[in-house]
Amino acid sequence: MAGLDREYQQDFTIGMAEETAKHDIDLCIFNCQGQAEVDVIRNDEGENAIFDLPDLNDFDGVVALCYTMVSGVALDHIKELLENISGKPTVTIDAPMDTAVEITFDDVTSVRALMEHLIHHHGYRRFGIVTGPMGNEVAMGRYHTSLEMLVENGCQLDYVFDGSWTRAGGRKAAKGMLADPKGLPDVVVCGNDDMAFGVIEYFNDHGIRVPQDVCVTGFDARQEAVSRGMTTIRRPSMEAGQEAVNVLVRWMEGDIPSDKVLTMPTQVSLGSTCGCEVDQHIADEYLRRLSDERRQIERGLTRASGFSSSLAGVSGQVEAGTVINDFAASWGVQDMYVCVAPDFLSPDAKLQETNYPDNMLLLSSYHKGEAGEQVTFATKELVPILSQEREKPMVLAFSPLYYLDKTFGYAVFDLDHATGVELYSVLTLLGGALMSLNLKCTVSAYATALEDISVHDPLTGLYNRRGYNQLAPKIFKDAQAHQHCFAVISCDMDGMKFINDEYGHMAGDQAITRMGQAMRVLEQDGMTCVHISGDEFISVGIVQSAAHAQQLGEALRQSIADLNRRDRWICDIAASIGTFAAVPRKDDNLDDFLIRADGAMYRNKRSRRTN
Repeated sequence: MAGLDREYQQDFTIGMAEETAKHDIDLCIFNCQGQAEVDVIRNDEGENAIFDLPDLNDFDGVVALCYTMVSGVALDHIKELLENISGKPTVTIDAPMDTAVEITFDDVTSVRALMEHLIHHHGYRRFGIVTGPMGNEVAMGRYHTSLEMLVENGCQLDYVFDGSWTRAGGRKAAKGMLADPKGLPDVVVCGNDDMAFGVIEYFNDHGIRVPQDVCVTGFDARQEAVSRGMTTIRRPSMEAGQEAVNVLVRWMEGDIPSDKVLTMPTQVSLGSTCGCEVDQHIADEYLRRLSDERRQIERGLTRASGFSSSLAGVSGQVEAGTVINDFAASWGVQDMYVCVAPDFLSPDAKLQETNYPDNMLLLSSYHKGEAGEQVTFATKELVPILSQEREKPMVLAFSPLYYLDKTFGYAVFDLDHATGVELYSVLTLLGGALMSLNLKCTVSAYATALEDISVHDPLTGLYNRRGYNQLAPKIFKDAQAHQHCFAVISCDMDGMKFINDEYGHMAGDQAITRMGQAMRVLEQDGMTCVHISGDEFISVGIVQSAAHAQQLGEALRQSIADLNRRDRWICDIAASIGTFAAVPRKDDNLDDFLIRADGAMYRNKRSRRTN
């Protein structure tokens, strides 16, 4: 379905949930935003990806609320998915399919009764119609029935607008009517209550009174509409949800339905927007509920604000899961799970535009007051708890998590919170906050990589002079503070001019690389090795004693000899090595040690030339 936060979808789902509980059946709801107002920025591909999450063949039965799909692309995709599970017990709502039982509603009788009331009881003759999407069969059915009644009774159709099922669409239609020089009709018939509210709101903003100046009617009999006195038509949505489950249960038990269409009655609900009287008791009850809902929204905004701040401060996977679980506890959910791609917080993450990967990471897991572990699981499991032994069936709603054109996961909620007013604000918050965390991790990883590059020599992989300037003083100060023996091993390659002149500078670079390989033997004893420049190398670190430092110098000579023997090259590499080690005194500095090690190295170089 689409738009689980809306009343019609909520009532239908509650009806299904009540009936599945009786039969010990789990109910999984795959829900996209779908019916968002036209000025809300969203990614239709990201929204519709949720329908590709489940393998429908893994379920015992499927229900599709095709009527709720505003997007023609989404509706076509749903139908394609259903066609691929031929033989599976399937119920569609307002969408005939050869392989499914369709539950539909007798809109024709109630629309004709409404039009009869408007024309003959009130005497309205000039009409405007605000329809649902022009490509939607349900919307067009209501429109054509209204049109037939106008023709039969010789009435005039002044306006037809596509309101896309939304309040914003209704406001746009009302604006179009006010801008037209032929003036307002007697009555505006709207294909649903949301569009009717949009029309009324725009008229009120511009001094047009309803019903004194123009009558407005809706459809669906939402609680808000009935309570505010709107003339509308009621569809038995909760009863339809119950009937959908009963059809599936009988089918699953082997009773294949012979009747492929079940039609449920609808009923006109008269109110003040067409000029009839409204029950004040109903209006008062609506105001009470509206007040309760307002307080709920205010509490939700406070929680969401704190949640957003907490998420903004997290720096990694474990902390993110903890913050989300803490939010779930404060929200009072029974079940809340956040599933993302396993590499989502990796700098190498390759986020999909629509499809989910084969495996998912359970970033957050909250079930009946208990936070669970972060685990990786096969995506086809949907969420691990579904495959676990339980005493009672579950009702879980799955909604997509995405940001702009990247789909990276989905969130799962218990029914009470999935049908609450906070659902999409929480989903939007989660999507934005998690993508920010993804970018933060990526930037941090790149910053670390850049820092690593800046302090390492590309030829040898050893630290460069910048790395030496960062690390060596810290090691020296540590040795000085704790009175440890500090060592400097200075190394200068021999014969580099000959290699460059005889074999070229590329060979010279390779010789330096080989020397870097030989130097790594010192890292085994905790020394920090540095390629200072050209043919100059240094190693610094804390050692046991001056004798130990001398042993390390010999180990370096042996490493060079072993490399020459083990990995033959165009010629042997050689180096002069000097060592100095001592416990730094209070007035000593790093340069003093470096000068003494260099002095020892040059003495070694002169003795090698003499020999």
